[in-house]
Amino acid sequence: MKKQLLQISLFVTAFALCCFSMMQCTQKAAKQSTEEPTPLTTHAEGADTLRSEDIAENEIKPITLKWLPSAGMHSILDTLDLSNVVVSHDWAELGFYGEDRYKIEFYFSEVTKDAKDPFLYHITGKNRHKKVVTAFKGTLRLDSLAQVSDPNLDTEEVGDMGVQRIYSTNGTFTLAEDSLSKYSGKFTGKLKMDFGSYDKAPIELWFFSATPNQGSGIRYDGTWTSYKTGKSKPVIWSKDLFRFANDILKEFSIGERDVEINEKYRSLGWDNYWENEEWWAESKVKM
Repeated sequence: MKKQLLQISLFVTAFALCCFSMMQCTQKAAKQSTEEPTPLTTHAEGADTLRSEDIAENEIKPITLKWLPSAGMHSILDTLDLSNVVVSHDWAELGFYGEDRYKIEFYFSEVTKDAKDPFLYHITGKNRHKKVVTAFKGTLRLDSLAQVSDPNLDTEEVGDMGVQRIYSTNGTFTLAEDSLSKYSGKFTGKLKMDFGSYDKAPIELWFFSATPNQGSGIRYDGTWTSYKTGKSKPVIWSKDLFRFANDILKEFSIGERDVEINEKYRSLGWDNYWENEEWWAESKVKM
């Protein structure tokens, strides 16, 4: 009898604790539903930075761009070849196309500096939109160059990297698609590029300062105009689109270093973001 009473007592106690726990969870959930949702950390916020640890978020100072005259541009760009930072390597560059911001990809397979004009680069490549791959040829022209002074950088770490100077440049681009393709036209617009020169390393893109480029390496912003209809659509793509993608589509990327595309945008061609298909490679001849 005592054993049965003890079992009943333990059961009642456990049931009461379970009910109390459920009541607490319900109250907590109700409280959370009335509170503001926790802000999502984006790739732009979680990206690697060289900012000094002594500078707090609310103490960030503006950078300075010292724009160079034509002679100053020539003294630098005459001897530098930026082909290797403009060309695509293992990954295509991602962007938004059209009013619906559907995904578009660009791959610059070959970039060469003009033999006579140090501000001009010739480009060959392909783009892909909705599984349609189109070849193009075009040019990139640099029209201004500034030396960047960023007071927020960790000078010791930057010095250890061997960085000599940081530059920001503006320019224009024209990419003419193959006119024999069914849906073809011409991309035109403006570009912004940041790069660093190093002691013992080649020129590299610079991703660590809050320039107008927003730390995206190279940013292309323009329009595509149809050969057939003359109608235009907006286009924007970059070496690192996710540094500013959330300024275009709200909460588009919700990951930090491991980018995750918000589910509500995956139907716009972003459901296979992590698949590196190498769609730009030439088709192999079947024997």
